[in-house]
Amino acid sequence: MKQQTIKGAAKQNSAMNKFMILVAGSFISSIGSGLTDFGLAIYILKLTGSVGATGVFAICAFLPAILLAPVGGVLADRYDRRLMMILGELFSGLSLLICLVAVMSPHPSLVVICMGVGLSSVFSALTEPAFKATITDLLSAKDFTRAGGMVQLAGSAKLLISPAIAGLMLQVTTVGTLIMLDILTFFTTVLIIAFVRKGLVNQKSAVISSGFLSEISDGITAIRGKKGIMTMIIIMTIATFCLGFVQMLSKPLVLAIASERELGILTTVIAMGMMVGSIGISMVKQPKSYVGMLSIGLFGCGVFFALIGISKNLVLIAGFGFMMFVFMPAIQIGAEVLIRTNLDNRLQGRAFGLIGLITQMGYILAFIAAGILADRIFEPLMQGNTELALKIGTVIGYGAGRGNALLIIITGIGLAVVGIIVYRLKNIKNLEGKAAADETGTESFERNRIDFTVDFIKENDYS
Repeated sequence: MKQQTIKGAAKQNSAMNKFMILVAGSFISSIGSGLTDFGLAIYILKLTGSVGATGVFAICAFLPAILLAPVGGVLADRYDRRLMMILGELFSGLSLLICLVAVMSPHPSLVVICMGVGLSSVFSALTEPAFKATITDLLSAKDFTRAGGMVQLAGSAKLLISPAIAGLMLQVTTVGTLIMLDILTFFTTVLIIAFVRKGLVNQKSAVISSGFLSEISDGITAIRGKKGIMTMIIIMTIATFCLGFVQMLSKPLVLAIASERELGILTTVIAMGMMVGSIGISMVKQPKSYVGMLSIGLFGCGVFFALIGISKNLVLIAGFGFMMFVFMPAIQIGAEVLIRTNLDNRLQGRAFGLIGLITQMGYILAFIAAGILADRIFEPLMQGNTELALKIGTVIGYGAGRGNALLIIITGIGLAVVGIIVYRLKNIKNLEGKAAADETGTESFERNRIDFTVDFIKENDYS
């Protein structure tokens, strides 16, 4: 009996070691992706001088992964997850060669760059679900929390490390170098996955017998079953729409008064606010109200979002941005717990897949709207001498970048208003009753506060 226990412990240690190697590969890949995202966004902004063009780039990099996420999840359940991860990483890296050729060309093409990042995003959709599923494949339930913490660290690298490195590197090299480094990280990750292949077991899901369309239909039925959940989906879509503006407008706002190096450092400092917010919430044993948490998160995030646009001082912008990110975890956790405790556990996977698909479309709409509004209305307005521009300019200043600042202020105020409205919605409060009564609510909260940050960072790139 003792010998069996020793063997079991050795097997668990071996599985954890393999998983730690996989996380190390994900960490490296995350840094590489962050370098390309940051570098190409600045490159396109300087090449075109247009927020709208940067929005097109963001849509091409973001939309395929959103649309194909449910498909990637089904494929990860049906086929060899090791193979899915290897193919996803390999072809995602190769797709970036298209971007590399484009930026090294004497006549760079935005269309070609967008084709490259779009194709890379398509293959990335294969990797994400398979990687998450390997936690279950490799580890026992008692190791899930520890694994979630490691995955969180790996995912945060894209936001906390890459911008500062990219900003510094762009002072001495070109965006092509950043892309080449990213491509190398993809191949490094492929080698790492192949190295631990013996520990990755292919787990097939019942989705094969029930059919993909049937699974989607079940998910739709689940989220339509309660008005509160539908209301929550609308609220979160509005929130992602507002937050999409900060992703689109923050770079041109800062670059109007600072360099790429300062932007990179500023982005890293601001992103640390999310980690601080996560730690703060993790110290709360059980919140009194998840609706209150969600409402405060939206309101606080909106207020500091708006304040970013008021000042041209980089220190103040960093401080306001930091505080904005501090409130983000409250939004994500509050929403997830309210939805999770009101869904049948058997349907949560497919339901959350659909909810993610719907809510993330808020970013796509923001990328489109921000470009049009900034380029055609707000930037021209704040560089003119109309009476309205002069009045607004006395508060936030005139010239390049101040139209983006005004748009940030308006959107931030809108997000804060949403936070106030949420607290008064009856449908949302009805979800709170179920969350409070749920016997496993504490366990769900513990799981959410550990796992949410990596998902939020990976799905929402603010670098």
